Amino acid sequence: MLNKEILESIFEKLLSQAKKSYDEFNAADGKIGDGDLGVTILNGLEEVNNNKNNFKDDMGENFMLCSQAFVKKSGSSFGTLIAFSFMNISKALKGKNNCNHDDIIVIFQTALKTIMERGKTKLGDKTIADSLDLIIKKLKDNKNYSEVFKLATKQALENFKGKKILIGRARMFEEKTMDLDDPGMFALNKLSEVF
Repeated sequence: MLNKEILESIFEKLLSQAKKSYDEFNAADGKIGDGDLGVTILNGLEEVNNNKNNFKDDMGENFMLCSQAFVKKSGSSFGTLIAFSFMNISKALKGKNNCNHDDIIVIFQTALKTIMERGKTKLGDKTIADSLDLIIKKLKDNKNYSEVFKLATKQALENFKGKKILIGRARMFEEKTMDLDDPGMFALNKLSEVF
């Protein structure tokens, strides 16, 4: 189950982990991008936590606050994808005070659909979309969220070892990306470790 109090706790944990992993995120991104992924994630999560006193019982409203936080604090393409994901999740959960297992699957499905549409990516491109897809598949028959997040995000990284990143600026690096983790996938795996 997911409600206001649990959501607050989740964002507190994510912020703590983002602080610890800040340099790792920037370094992973710096190999094939701007090197600002740690900045994007940390700034967005700090702004969410600065506004969590405004969280209401309505989960839709809370995810809209999260979206606005990332819009305000992040101009990067990754931050924009997160903001749009939160906005669409907000619409899907409008009026809900508690989210059950099916709602939690909808959260990830909505994020995946948003990232694929707005990021113009598809499954198999070696992006965070592939990690989200694996999370959704594992959630279908496993309600141990901590276990699912850790296992799915780790397995997604392993599944794409030796494969090129096929989208975004990383495309320019061609073969070099075969030996690298996609920064978004890497970040999601590190953030999952906090649960």
